[in-house]
Amino acid sequence: MPAAQTPEESGTAPQEAPHAEGRRAQLRVVRDSIQILSNEIGRFRKSHEASAEKLEAQVASLRKDLAAHVRSKDLGEHIKKHETGNRRLEQQITSLRKELASLRSQMAKEAARSRVREEAALSKIAAKVRAARPAKKSKTKPSKRKR
Repeated sequence: MPAAQTPEESGTAPQEAPHAEGRRAQLRVVRDSIQILSNEIGRFRKSHEASAEKLEAQVASLRKDLAAHVRSKDLGEHIKKHETGNRRLEQQITSLRKELASLRSQMAKEAARSRVREEAALSKIAAKVRAARPAKKSKTKPSKRKR
């Protein structure tokens, strides 16, 4: 029965393959994480841009209605109705502007959070890769024994 080989006798080739595959797997995970984060950020931007455009269209429509009410030449009852309508429209415009500003702020905050999450994930993976390098070097060096 042949004696079992120790890691020193078996050579370094079998040990290098798992480390190389592990690093490839880590890099694949990093690429996948970056791709997922990029896709999420893209979807977030598109949805918020669509919301912002919709709100801007509503503001434009309200301004158009407001301008139409101002141009109205009916007097008497219509003046009072238009004044109350104008106040309501101005309040709607104000609230829509606030909502638009809030959405823009949320979009900026979410983009910043995504960047922070992405950078944190990348730094963790980079730290793991850096930590794995010295261990890899020490394991791949064959020890010399006197015979």
